[in-house]
Amino acid sequence: MNNTFKDDIDKTFFTDFAEKINLSGITLKAVITKVQSNPKLTGKFKESLDSTTLIRNGLKVSIKTRDFPSSTSLEVGKRIKINEISYYIYDVEKRHGMTHIYVQKYEG
Repeated sequence: MNNTFKDDIDKTFFTDFAEKINLSGITLKAVITKVQSNPKLTGKFKESLDSTTLIRNGLKVSIKTRDFPSSTSLEVGKRIKINEISYYIYDVEKRHGMTHIYVQKYEG
């Protein structure tokens, strides 16, 4: 990652857009993006979608990888709480020093 991009992440992305959240008892700065689905998509096409398509119901939670304790695991299918609301993880991506957690509300 080049230095300009790294500076943008540190000085702009997590400064201007981040909010403090409680992720399963851990206070972190995160950028939360709502992820919406298209209700017209059904069947096998909808089942084959993944987080890179960004059309599922839920949230994308972006945190600095170094801020997240290594002792805590983020596994697909795991139930977590974000600001006291239960979600389950359906994908996790790590890139450019950030961890992106894709979650949907837990309906159970």
